[in-house]
Amino acid sequence: MRQWQVRDVMTTDVITASGDASVAEIVTLLTERRISAVPITDSFDVVLGVVSWTDLHEKIELGGEGGSRTGWRRRWTAPLLQWPHGTAAEVMSAPPLTIEAGAPLAAAARMMRRGDVGRLLVVDDESRLLGIVTRSDLLKMHDRLDAVIRDEVVHRVLGDTLRIPADTIQVAVDDGVVTLTRRAGWRGSAGTAIALSAAVPGVTGVVDRLTTSGKRLRRPAVPAAR
Repeated sequence: MRQWQVRDVMTTDVITASGDASVAEIVTLLTERRISAVPITDSFDVVLGVVSWTDLHEKIELGGEGGSRTGWRRRWTAPLLQWPHGTAAEVMSAPPLTIEAGAPLAAAARMMRRGDVGRLLVVDDESRLLGIVTRSDLLKMHDRLDAVIRDEVVHRVLGDTLRIPADTIQVAVDDGVVTLTRRAGWRGSAGTAIALSAAVPGVTGVVDRLTTSGKRLRRPAVPAAR
C-alpha cells in the first residue's frame, strides 16, 4: 500500500513575502491574515527564510520590553508597525527547515520534533516553494471519513491487490475500525486481508470475522501500521 506523503496533506495556497518587505509590512501581513509565520521568497519563488512572531520577538528590541511573553504579540504590534527601519531579510530565520513533497509523513514529524518547529516549508529540487505542512496537517490521515477508508479496503486491498470478489467479504468501518466478515464462497488468506487492511491510512484497528469454519471469531483489534 502507498505510504502517505507530505503532498497528500500540505497546504498549497501559501502567503509569502519578499526579502525587502519592511518589518511593518510583515507585521501587518501576520496580523491581518491571522497567521503565525510567513515564508520569504525571491522573484523565482525560491525560499530564502521565514519570519514568525517568535523571530520578531527575539530579534528586535523595542524600548527594553521584556519579561513575560503573555500578550507580547498584542503589546508589540503597534510599536513594530512604527519601527523605522529593517527588512524581512534582516529578521528572518535562515536557512528554513524544508522538506520534499514526496517525503513520508513520519519523516516530516521527526523533522518538526528535532527542529522544535510547528511547520515545514515544502520545496521542489530547486528550492522553490510548493506549500507548507504543519503539525495539524500530519493528523489529517487519522481523520479520514469511514466511507473513504471502506472504499480503499474494498477496491484497493480486496479488489486490486488480492483479487477477491466483492460479494465474498463484507466490509464495515466504524470510527476507523474495519470489520471484515466472511460471506458464502469465501476462500483465501484471512491473515493477508487483515494485515493489508490494517495498513490503510486512517485505519485504527481491524476486527476479524473471516473464518473457514463458519464460526464468527472476534479477535482483538489489530493496530494500524505506522
